[in-house]
Amino acid sequence: MSPPTIRDVAQKAGVGIGTVSRVLNNSALVNAETRQRVLETIAELGFRPNSIARQLPRKHRIHNIGVITQPFFSYRSFAERLRGVQAALNESEKDYELVLYSVSSLPHYQERLVSITQAGSVEGLIIIDLELSEEQKNMLRQSKIPFVGINHLQNQDWPCVGTSNVYGGRVATAHLVGLGHREIAYVGDDFYDPYGFNTSRERYQGYCEILEEQGIPLRDAYFAVGAHDYDVARELCRRVLKEKNRPTAIFAMSDIQALGCIATCHELRLRVPEDISVIGYDDLEMSYHTGLTTVRQHLSLSGRIALEYLVQVLKGGEDTSPAVPLPEVIARKTTGAPKRVGRSG
Repeated sequence: MSPPTIRDVAQKAGVGIGTVSRVLNNSALVNAETRQRVLETIAELGFRPNSIARQLPRKHRIHNIGVITQPFFSYRSFAERLRGVQAALNESEKDYELVLYSVSSLPHYQERLVSITQAGSVEGLIIIDLELSEEQKNMLRQSKIPFVGINHLQNQDWPCVGTSNVYGGRVATAHLVGLGHREIAYVGDDFYDPYGFNTSRERYQGYCEILEEQGIPLRDAYFAVGAHDYDVARELCRRVLKEKNRPTAIFAMSDIQALGCIATCHELRLRVPEDISVIGYDDLEMSYHTGLTTVRQHLSLSGRIALEYLVQVLKGGEDTSPAVPLPEVIARKTTGAPKRVGRSG
């Protein structure tokens, strides 16, 4: 079977070839929804972004760098990280191109890794939001393929680019407490995830730590988790707002969930932030345009650093541990002081 072409990507994504090209070149002229759909299609088809250019005469060898992730296409953070990787390639690394892999299950993930190591199809590998077992790490090391993870700060025995979700949960909650809130709800993802994706649990841990340090009791009624989805977040928010002693603030574990919560607040005729404050997490482009207060975790920068790390290793440079800045609150228009300061907690 012949490799997929840019025309195949355009047809399946329902866009023009020019749009696919603009996504690959990190153009700001493509809206976030279309960009995400094109990136999903690229990963699904296994398209190599520069496959047409590979057919042209070159003076230098082209090096393939793989990016592998589970199909988190509802997680806009994947597209932002990939955007950082692609931007770094476009700006300075003309002799490198990306090969994208998506995995649909843990067995499929193992099959992909085995195929990558045996085929020698890539010279470096970026692993987004997936764990590696000891066996998998050894397999990659034995294949001499440099690899780096994104969003895996806790892993100390393999290079990872990421920042602490626990710390991010702390600064989000501390921002609300600092404004005077004591009745703060948490809306996030289900804690169980077959891939070991512990983001929701870790951000909730940071939330709990701040409440405990401030002497604010945890309330079961203020805890709501479910599938990572805008409409699910709307229903979770509706549930916590039904409480007689409703919260004065909500910490949502992602921007898309925060926007779902805000939609429910508006539906219930609650003003944001006058009646209730909402903070998200990620600082996606949509957050800037909607005025959402959020936690910036430097998504695009993490992709850029991961790519630069691999290129440095491939060029024989020093194998230094990659890192990105700590998460920080970006205060916009959806958080403020509560109207009911001093209520019993």
